[in-house]
Amino acid sequence: MIRRFYSVVVVRSVEESTEVIVEAASEDQAHSTALSHLTARGDEYMWHSPRKDFIVWHKREIAPPAIVDVIA
Repeated sequence: MIRRFYSVVVVRSVEESTEVIVEAASEDQAHSTALSHLTARGDEYMWHSPRKDFIVWHKREIAPPAIVDVIA
C-alpha cells in the first residue's frame, strides 16, 4: 500500500484553526480521521476558546512530512 499524507485544516467556530497531519488512504478518510482525532484529543491543542464545534476548512495531499499527528 502506498503511504499517502494529507494536511487537514480544521476551523473551530470560524475563529481559530489548527493543522492536523493525517496518514490515510483518501481525502475523505483523512477528513473523518482529523475530526475524530480533534473530538477525542482537541484539548491537547492550543485553543483560546473552549468551544468544540469543528469544521474542516480544507484538505490536500502533501509530501511525506517529518511528523504525523494521526494515522487512519
